[in-house]
Order: sequence, then C-alpha cells, then structure tokens
Amino acid sequence: MIALTFWGPAHPSPQALQKKPAVEKLGDGLFRIGDIKIDTKKGEVSVPGTVNSATTLEWVANTRDGAKAYESAFTLATDGVTFNTALLLIGMDVKHSRVPTQHFDAVPPKGDPLELWVDWMATDGPKHMRIENLLFDQRTNAPLANSAWVYTGSSFAPEGQYRADFEGGVLIGFVHSPAPVIENAGDGAVGAFGAVIFNTRVGLAPGTAMTLTVKALKQAGQ
Repeated sequence: MIALTFWGPAHPSPQALQKKPAVEKLGDGLFRIGDIKIDTKKGEVSVPGTVNSATTLEWVANTRDGAKAYESAFTLATDGVTFNTALLLIGMDVKHSRVPTQHFDAVPPKGDPLELWVDWMATDGPKHMRIENLLFDQRTNAPLANSAWVYTGSSFAPEGQYRADFEGGVLIGFVHSPAPVIENAGDGAVGAFGAVIFNTRVGLAPGTAMTLTVKALKQAGQ
C-alpha cells in the first residue's frame, strides 16, 4: 500500500487531518482509494454513487453525506480530499488552475481539461452518457451546451479547511464557485440559478446506482 499524502496547507485544520483511505495498487497502472478506481494509463478516475432527488441544480456532484445533495445531481461515495488525490494520480496539476474567487464568479475558471461521463444500468441495458446531457437548460429547452470541464483542485479557507469538504461537500460544479474540485469553464450557467435542472427525459430515477468517470484530456501540444 502507498501512504496517502494530504495535499493542503502547511498547517491544515484538525478536521483535514482525519484518516483517509490508503492508495492500493491493483495492477499495472491500476489503483484504488476507498471506493474510487484509478487507471493511470487511460487517465481515468471512476467513483460509484447514486442519483439524488434534486430537480433544480447548482452542483453536479456532492460528497458522501454532503450537505448540498438537495441541489446536486449525484452523491458520490467519496470525500473531497480523496477525490482530489485520485485526480492528482491521473496528472491533474493545480499549477494550471485558476480557481473562482467567489460564488457565481464572472471570470471563467481554468485548469487541466477533463471529460465527465455517467454509466448506469437501465431496464433496456447499460447506458453511457456525457454529463452535459443530464443537465437540462430550461432557457434553451435543451441539454446544457458542451463546454470544457476543468480541474481547479478546490481551495482552502483562511483557517486551512478544504472547501470541497467543509463548504457543503461539493465535488463538481458549474456556476463558478471556489469549493468544487472540478468546474465548468463555460459561463452559460453563471447567474442563472434555477435555469438548469436535472434532465428527467433520460429516465434516470432518484436512487439509481451510477458511476461517474472523469477522463483526463491532453493539453494542446502534448
């Protein structure tokens, strides 16, 4: 086993130092941290979860027991620190990130590019869908337009608390907030709270088991 190193400030809060799962090596380029599986050769991180009952959305995914499940599409079986560690293993680098400085930040975030996919078992067989198709924009009467997802790495409060865990437990967002580990670089949902809802047309019911896969995309020129 590989010891899990906490990525954080020089003097993290006592809460941040709570024991986290170790990184287990499963094979060549294959690792597991808690319920998260990592494939470093494919540049993919997969984490199981469930569909929330939320309709109006402000977040894509919250942590296990996260306080924002009432306005998030999915609850994932992990916490912010562990999720971030898994993304570091597939090459995400916070040095490339521009984290939003406030909620509904008008300046788009920056970071290493990613794709987000959701898999689940439907009555007519397995489904594999881009996350954008599950976020329905009522202003256009269509799924949220494709735009870049980027790794920001979340941020730290002045007291040293990791915001992805301690500000509602949010992992993935799209309204430009300092807390999520992954954000959407588009500005279509900024300042438009209430316009984006869960796309019920795909037949994904609350409580359904699903898996979220994050895939790293190569930077231009790589």
